[in-house]
This record gives sequence, C-alpha cells and structure tokens, in this order.
Amino acid sequence: MPGTDDALLRALTHLADLLARIGHPRAAEVADQVVLFAEAPDRVRHRLDANDWWAGAGSLAAETMADNPGLPETVWRHEVREFRELMIEIGESLQAEGAANPGISSWLLAFNNWNASEV
Repeated sequence: MPGTDDALLRALTHLADLLARIGHPRAAEVADQVVLFAEAPDRVRHRLDANDWWAGAGSLAAETMADNPGLPETVWRHEVREFRELMIEIGESLQAEGAANPGISSWLLAFNNWNASEV
C-alpha cells in the first residue's frame, strides 16, 4: 500500500521531529523507526502496534498528557495538539492496515475529542 506507507512515514517523521523539539526521551527511538521503515515497513508497523505505543499509562499515547516541560504555555498547547494529531494519523493508518492493538481505537476517540474541544 504505497499511499498508506507514505502517509504513515510522513506522520512518523513529523512525530520524531516533534519529540526531538520537546526533548522527549523516546525521540531517538521514533527516529530509528523512521530510518528502519525504508528497509522493513512491516517490522515498523508491528513495532508501532505495540503496547508501549498504545496501552495505557506509560505508553507513548499517554505521553500526550504529560506535564509541560517548561515551554511557554501557548507553545506547549500547540505541541500537544500536534502530538495528538500525529498519533491519530499513525493510529488510523495502522487500523487501515489491520492493526490489532485494542488501545488504538480508545486513544483515537480521546485524541479527536480533546482536539475538537481544545483540551
């Protein structure tokens, strides 16, 4: 699925950039997945479907609720909103490809609702 691959890679690349900008501890891990995608897209998709991305506290999805690390509040709100939007893009892409992680649908619902209500 070339179009889906392009969209997933684009979102993953933007997520790696965002995480690096905010000094997130998983920035390098996500950047590694961007590099690996060219060689092994199925392996990356499998990795992105893992619990540490989508399953509750401690997951990357849950990190969208992290405390502001000291950025100006308007900047932090923008970064969190973008973080959620990128996770939505990644989650929707994974679901379209048959991802099995049960946490994805709950997070997508929450992210869409929070962004719509500007939480």
